[in-house]
Amino acid sequence: MTIDPARLERIDVLVREGLEKRLYSAAVYALARADEVTTLRAFGWLDAPGGRPAAQDTIFDLASLTKPMATAASLLTLAEEGALHLQEEVGRFLPAEGRDPLAGVTLRHLLTHSSGLPAWRRYHSQGLEREEIVRRVRHTERERPIGARFVYSDLGYMLLGAVIEAVAVRSLAEFSRRRLFAPLGMDDTTFQPPECWWPRIAATRCPDRARVLVGEVHDGNAAAMGGIAGHAGLFASAPDVARFARMLLRRGRGEGCRVLAPLTVEAMTRNALAPGAGGCSLGWFTPPNGMLPAGDFLPADAFGHTGFTGTSLLVVPSLDLAAIFLTNRVYSENASGDFLRLRRRFQNAVAGTLA
Repeated sequence: MTIDPARLERIDVLVREGLEKRLYSAAVYALARADEVTTLRAFGWLDAPGGRPAAQDTIFDLASLTKPMATAASLLTLAEEGALHLQEEVGRFLPAEGRDPLAGVTLRHLLTHSSGLPAWRRYHSQGLEREEIVRRVRHTERERPIGARFVYSDLGYMLLGAVIEAVAVRSLAEFSRRRLFAPLGMDDTTFQPPECWWPRIAATRCPDRARVLVGEVHDGNAAAMGGIAGHAGLFASAPDVARFARMLLRRGRGEGCRVLAPLTVEAMTRNALAPGAGGCSLGWFTPPNGMLPAGDFLPADAFGHTGFTGTSLLVVPSLDLAAIFLTNRVYSENASGDFLRLRRRFQNAVAGTLA
């Protein structure tokens, strides 16, 4: 299938609708195939309407897109090297103090959100910092049986970030940059963006910090951990997210390099959970997961992920298609269910461009 340029205006109308309703102040979307980015368009302003205009290379706080793009991909890189395997228990890398509440929980369980860990805890409001947050997560009691069902959990990916750092003996930021982002030419992708990047970053707001955030991670727990965490903290532009997506469509190959093996990418695209447990691959949402932002028409091999700040990446291998939609929906007080509805309409409009 090819993209019908005459139908792209339908997507533009939807994105402008979100601006008019103040669901976000900035938005950039991209459509890509394995060999090219076919569409890249920017809308709105980096902060208040009429302020600094958004551009195609505007940088967004990706929020939970950090999970598949940095954490899952880094962990699978280590697995490819033979540094670990996914059936190993988390206790092998992060020993418990005394009784182990996560005995039996493997790296695979954490990757697929089937560990039984709770979804979230408000560590940042307790004045805790990185080491103590990881320690508390490590000693958190499960809320359900291991492997029983998919329950989305920031806590599991916090632990995966710590596992990567323990095995690689370097920070998640450094490892993912060296092994993933730099080889792919993702020069606008980083944790802890430097001040010289701030004029290009879409602003966000956080209720727990009564100020506009620019270059500072929106997620409170990630901020308390210094801006580098397995569940959030990554910033990137739409062209860079497209580079990552195109690598997946090319089964692990970048421009003149290979960052993941074809079998690894295949494992990232298919459901890894037992029937009835939900839909999640090794890092990505898959059918029948309701969190997958696939709309109503895209085929069953679609996989993807979203971020709380208003970001999403959807990949459809059978169509040779990736759809990237980045916004700063947490900048606005009006964005809630209306934004989630618009995002699904966006994916329907993307499907409507295919001819």
